[in-house]
Amino acid sequence: MIKPLIILFNTVSVFLFSFFFGDTPVTVTGSFPKSAKIDTEFVSEIKINKGTVGGFAKLQLEVPQGFTVKELESKGGNFSFATNIAKIIWTSTPSDAEFTVKFTISADASAAGQKVITSKFSYVNNNNKEVVEMAPAEMMIGDAPAETSIATTTQPETTTPAATTSTLVASFDNHTEPNSNIVCSRIITNGAAANSHNIEVRIKKGEIKGFAKFQEVLPAGYTAKGDKTNGSSFSVSDGKLKFVWVSLPAENELVVSYVLEKTDASAPDAKLDNGEFSYLENDQSKKIKLPIDMVGTSAVADVVKTETPVQTPTVAAEPTSTTQVTSNEPVKTETTSTEPVKTETKEVVAKKEGNVIYNVQIGAFRNAIQSDVLSKKFNITETIKSEMAEGFSKFMVGSFNEYKQARSHRETVKQKGCNSAFVVAYNGSKRITVQEALMITSQKWFK
Repeated sequence: MIKPLIILFNTVSVFLFSFFFGDTPVTVTGSFPKSAKIDTEFVSEIKINKGTVGGFAKLQLEVPQGFTVKELESKGGNFSFATNIAKIIWTSTPSDAEFTVKFTISADASAAGQKVITSKFSYVNNNNKEVVEMAPAEMMIGDAPAETSIATTTQPETTTPAATTSTLVASFDNHTEPNSNIVCSRIITNGAAANSHNIEVRIKKGEIKGFAKFQEVLPAGYTAKGDKTNGSSFSVSDGKLKFVWVSLPAENELVVSYVLEKTDASAPDAKLDNGEFSYLENDQSKKIKLPIDMVGTSAVADVVKTETPVQTPTVAAEPTSTTQVTSNEPVKTETTSTEPVKTETKEVVAKKEGNVIYNVQIGAFRNAIQSDVLSKKFNITETIKSEMAEGFSKFMVGSFNEYKQARSHRETVKQKGCNSAFVVAYNGSKRITVQEALMITSQKWFK
């Protein structure tokens, strides 16, 4: 007799719990391509795990200017699209605990570049409106914004009666340099658990607005949990953690943080070497890399450094002769003290060997071209040097020991029509960031 009563009690308890709290939390997961061509339709899906939610509900999909959304599968809902917002409204949600809606989306030329799509699912629970947001989806529309195609080039006039015309199909690095006021740094402290560390990232963003993202590649054997988000959406997937802002906060400095946890006891100390902050400026995507930091028994550095990957020239904030480093053990550089420090700050002067030279880069091409094409295009009479790096043929002019001279020469080259020209630096044969070169040569950055 007692046993049947216990079974009945458990059954009723489970029913009541499901009725009031739902079997599972409501989740919204999007499936969008990472890139798409201009004026080409692509299919996207949103999966909604609603559990026991019923009654009125609405799914809202917000896309950037230039996008068009069409209904493909709305699961009985009423679809509409206007002013960059697509909606599906259900007077009664589908009976399935989990269902998927589909759209066909296209983007015109005005939407070219890095874009973000957001979505949210609204429903009524116990007479209260509840909203669940999808993690923002990032997409690159068209070619990478760092590349600009030059279709035709008319050669300079000669003494012959008719000038000849040749076709040049190539891609220039056409970025302006990253905002020099943006500075990124990490502060690493021990976490509450034995195998955890608190990672705080500070981004002095200046006046930039709109979409931005900070991402970090997780070391093998580690996982991460979000802490401070500063208005961003935090997610972990594909071995990366991301903080994504659809629209940046107004404050000049962003502060986000996460907890890095070692899940594999045999994993070595964590090496954070792939952190980067990316943002949009004048519809161009720009990136700033954070320094390499070690987490664990190795020194933990809070170093300010900027670096630009392929297709993005680098100009950092005006460096000083010192860099702040917070360490748990002595750092193998020149320091004012050799004792381990936990909360104090040391001054470290950057020192490197080599012959630092500044050049002006005038173009980078995926396909092979001859330097004389650039000579004619931009009326350049000086020697043009080239190198093959990261899949691009890169062309440089000038050789300067002083950064200020290189900047002046860059302006001269720009006046000849090469608006994408920017300063690059080499330490011997190795290409380094302009900031590193300035620190090595004890020079100042000039606007």
